[in-house]
Amino acid sequence: MTLERQFLYGLSVASEVPLYQERPALAEGRPDVVIRWGRPVPRRDEPPAGQMLAHLELDQPYYTFTRTGDDGYRLRFYRTCDFVVEPGLRTVRVELVAGADPGIAGILTAGALLSFLLTVRGEVVLHASAVQVGDGAVAFVGRSGMGKSTMATLLCADGGALVTDDVLRLDGDSGRFVCRLGATELRLRKSAAELVEQFDVAPASRVTSDARDALRVAPSTTDRVPLAGIVFPLPDHERDTVEVTRLGAMEALITLLRFPRLLGWTDPAILDRQFQQAGEIVERVPVFIARVPWGPPFRPDLAPAIAAAVGVTAPAAPK
Repeated sequence: MTLERQFLYGLSVASEVPLYQERPALAEGRPDVVIRWGRPVPRRDEPPAGQMLAHLELDQPYYTFTRTGDDGYRLRFYRTCDFVVEPGLRTVRVELVAGADPGIAGILTAGALLSFLLTVRGEVVLHASAVQVGDGAVAFVGRSGMGKSTMATLLCADGGALVTDDVLRLDGDSGRFVCRLGATELRLRKSAAELVEQFDVAPASRVTSDARDALRVAPSTTDRVPLAGIVFPLPDHERDTVEVTRLGAMEALITLLRFPRLLGWTDPAILDRQFQQAGEIVERVPVFIARVPWGPPFRPDLAPAIAAAVGVTAPAAPK
């Protein structure tokens, strides 16, 4: 099968698994990560062997990550697939559970797998969607369903450029944090039709394997754009005004730690590193709570109010 090259989260990724992104990596040079399909496997309900690093249960076990005896890793997403990560973190085999939807495995590859690889490599990863506005980026952080992608869509409709959706890698750069380019689609749970109406020209869209609407909006082409602010959206159908409040350092730290991209970590080294990273972020980046009136319909002043509160401004259109 063909290996498609992509540049995601600062990584050159060569993948047989479709990732549905539009950030092609240069074909020259060795990729940072090679992802290939393995053989289909039967469903396995027991945790994989090895030292447990993370485990998450919802109504039933969702995933378990372990470090294997050869210093590799196995990420078991029950009912969907196993990711077998070889030592060195450069080669991954995807073992699809017999009868499972390969499209779901692709979503997990672009999101959870790459988040895991970045985290184990020691990189800073946020559960965030980010949009470039002018010379800075606004990151919307929160758990699934809190409106990250919707807020990012509204900011893109107001002239912003998408940096990433759902996974944001940050790099430290001369005393500040900068955003690495990531996903080029916004995956929306609902209200996609109403959000499309916010754009002067409707973006292309498709329905994903998990029944979300994926919008392909104008992507940012600036890798390492400075992070101007982090916003935790609090949607409220009863509100009629936007209220943005900057958090103090301790409240910002506690709130940021509530929303990791991957839940259920049990490994002390990773937990300690994430705490230290979050502390460095809130020291350098302003953090806000945004109580926003929620649609549909969505207020036309919502996106400009958020941008103004963070302190980013789109460049004036040429006359």
